[in-house]
Amino acid sequence: MTEVSHWKKARVAGHCVWTERLFSLQVDAPEIRFTAGQFASLALPAPEGSVEPMLARPYSFVNAPDSTPHEFLITESPQGTLSPRLARLREGDTIWIGNAYGFFVCDEVPAASTLWMMATGTGIAPFLSMLRTDELWRKFERVVLVHGVRWAEERVYPKVIAAVQQEHGNRFSYAPFVSRGALNREKADQENYFSGRITTALADGQLEKEIGCTIDKETTQVMLCGNPAMVEEVHTLLSERGMRRHRQRAPGQITVETYW
Repeated sequence: MTEVSHWKKARVAGHCVWTERLFSLQVDAPEIRFTAGQFASLALPAPEGSVEPMLARPYSFVNAPDSTPHEFLITESPQGTLSPRLARLREGDTIWIGNAYGFFVCDEVPAASTLWMMATGTGIAPFLSMLRTDELWRKFERVVLVHGVRWAEERVYPKVIAAVQQEHGNRFSYAPFVSRGALNREKADQENYFSGRITTALADGQLEKEIGCTIDKETTQVMLCGNPAMVEEVHTLLSERGMRRHRQRAPGQITVETYW
């Protein structure tokens, strides 16, 4: 069987373990095209007797659109029906992939002087893809990537982020936050991350002070992707500054990924 419904049969090209439950899969499927920021569903055949033939879940592309293989950042849920099986896949194994979808892309965001990308956990994936496109850097003068994780070892793709920093210099800022296991301020300073939560640092002004860049409705666009609680709280904080969610018929300053 090479295809089930709209699914395309593909091959696992690589598997990278970040932590006990956090990993990346590389998938060789050159016929799947996408725009940075979009997602595709990964699937495996469902157990016998299931209502649907495939078990599937959407994941954002990490790689740039012009690079291969495709890459996806995944958290394994011990109680999940799909992610534990994905975690066991290795190079050469078969996987199924659907077409790319989504409007969480650079084209949908109004132009501004500064773009803030705020993510938690695997929500950093679409931003890593966008950061490696020329389009993003033509549209925004400065880009700030803010990434919140629970543990320091969950700060993924350091080499990709370092390469973006090297290429774009002062036009790019990276602010990693560690909310657990980061009570040692000296360690946080040594490893160059913020101890605490993104929302706390945004509310008290620490984030903008450290980055040296103000978030305001006149000069800034904000993209949010990750934990719904973070997205909602940041949205509330920015609403107090007169910023609102961007929609095609009612332009605003906040763009949200909602597939989580």
